[in-house]
Amino acid sequence: MSNSLNNKEIQALRCIRNSLIHRDKSPSLRELMKELGYKSSLSPMLIVNKLIKLGFLKRDGRNLTIIKELGNNQEHAKTIDIPLVGTAPCGAPILAEENIETTIPVSTELAKSGYKYFLLRTIGDSMNKENIEDGDLALVKQQQAADNGDVIIALIDNEATIKKFYRANDAIILKPSSTNPIHKPIILNEDFIIQGKVVSIIKNFEDIDKKQDEEKEFLDITTKYINETNLKYRKSLGQYFTPKTVREALLNKLPNTIKNPKVLDPACGTGEFLITAKKYFKNPDLRGWDIDKKLSNITKEAVPEARLKNIDALLNEDYEKYDFVIGNPPYYEFTPTVVIKERFKDIINGRINIFSLFIYQGIKWLKNGGYLAYVVPPSMNNGAYFLKLRKFITENTNIEYLHILDNSKIFHGALQSTMLIILKKGTNKGNYLFKKNGILIFSENAQYLKKSFKNKLTLHDLNYQVRTGRLVWNQNKELLTNNPKESIPLIWAHNITSNGLKLPIINERKPQYVKIKKYDIGPAIVVNRITGSVNSAKLKAAIIPAEMKFIAENHINVIFPPSRQERINLKNREEIKFTLEDIKKQLISDKKLKVVRNITGNTQISKTELEKLFPIDIDRDSIDSD
Repeated sequence: MSNSLNNKEIQALRCIRNSLIHRDKSPSLRELMKELGYKSSLSPMLIVNKLIKLGFLKRDGRNLTIIKELGNNQEHAKTIDIPLVGTAPCGAPILAEENIETTIPVSTELAKSGYKYFLLRTIGDSMNKENIEDGDLALVKQQQAADNGDVIIALIDNEATIKKFYRANDAIILKPSSTNPIHKPIILNEDFIIQGKVVSIIKNFEDIDKKQDEEKEFLDITTKYINETNLKYRKSLGQYFTPKTVREALLNKLPNTIKNPKVLDPACGTGEFLITAKKYFKNPDLRGWDIDKKLSNITKEAVPEARLKNIDALLNEDYEKYDFVIGNPPYYEFTPTVVIKERFKDIINGRINIFSLFIYQGIKWLKNGGYLAYVVPPSMNNGAYFLKLRKFITENTNIEYLHILDNSKIFHGALQSTMLIILKKGTNKGNYLFKKNGILIFSENAQYLKKSFKNKLTLHDLNYQVRTGRLVWNQNKELLTNNPKESIPLIWAHNITSNGLKLPIINERKPQYVKIKKYDIGPAIVVNRITGSVNSAKLKAAIIPAEMKFIAENHINVIFPPSRQERINLKNREEIKFTLEDIKKQLISDKKLKVVRNITGNTQISKTELEKLFPIDIDRDSIDSD
């Protein structure tokens, strides 16, 4: 039996995956029948049986479990469908079926795996100081606990409200954050429910749609294709279309003094970038490629003067011929073929996102002195997976321009942080580069980072070790318990509070203890890996006392102090006299969080970034001023 899946089978697997994430159970055959557009439950039953035989699913009693994700060209872009609820009418739970308006694909950079999320439409101006305005969508991580300062969704008398959470003595205070003085704090006892924590804000869809319509962001033929083509199909090929204002903002950073430049869009879609290039450059020789024949035909209609090919750009070796390579390359992770692995071995380092291969090819397609101008995710700026790509870029080009757009920018069909980047083939001049402890990252604010690390050390310099929590909870469910007998504490992110380590917190979904023989022993510092939304990032840290046995869940980073001998070996050891409390204080300081945001560019800090790219003051006056 072939391992390849047709569109219905891919759609079924996606439906089952989302149901397991959002409802903790697989959909019924009747629900699958409705989702897939069949009139009989026999067809979905046959699809499920095939997915089981191919090893994608297994039966677990009456439920299904996903044991293998899609691979190769059927790998979807890393998004997850999040339910959009209304304003939760009185008497109805916020995620009751009748409240769910639709589902919206959201990048997993925002909606992390292992957690449940929903989107809530906001009303009024009570939180406008937090950039939460009427009609926006709040991305909410479901949880029942909160720390002081968290923006939460609270259910009071069966009505949902968004406020900042504070606990004072025996009272709970829900504070507005508004320019409108009419909004006052709400003081409560425990008679309310926390539905979740707001982790990101998506600006008003209606306002954006209206603006795009007014400014004619897309050709009618593009809008028609978007509306008529199955979203799942578009996602499987990473087809996201760039608004006119973004295209113009990018191309306007390029020189337009060259006459008759040869311009290539290697993933031309419906030809939008080529149309913008036609207007910007002087009599350009336009070329466009796309793997989707239907899109190639649309581009032929939209830009008849362009020379078009229906080809796989990744296999094209038309190198050193173009003055400009432009566009918005496809975005999704996939499992490469042997041919692709060999062709791109210089930049592959673990998981592969297809846009990185288009960057590699784009640089090779350029003449010396030519320019690459792409719309891409900012994830390439840091992290181990893109390490070899960054090295290739700096060895072959100079970064002429780099700018991360507002993370609420919406591309049709998904939410994804977005970056504009321009590379010039030739000698690298060091623009937008920051390097520390052998790690090279790209940043808009590289000079700020260099200044921030002046006269600073890192945990690595101090012989501290950072490790990611060793327990993957959903692979060890049978070991988890809320009974402390013959078990040790399992440290979750919610155990790390602004007031230190809070144990136990009894939660049926996330048991507090684990029956395991391999564990760690304090002293140590535990730090959350997820730092919140891009514009409101914050680290939380807590100290594990000496001799305490524990193990951390794998969304936690654990900092271990150096041994006595390692401390003796440190240079200038007389000057380096501080405690775990001193380090914890710096980890949670607002000043250092600004540095973190400029390093990670997203909402997660890796163990390597924490160990080697977090600036540590060793001067007592600097520590006390944090």
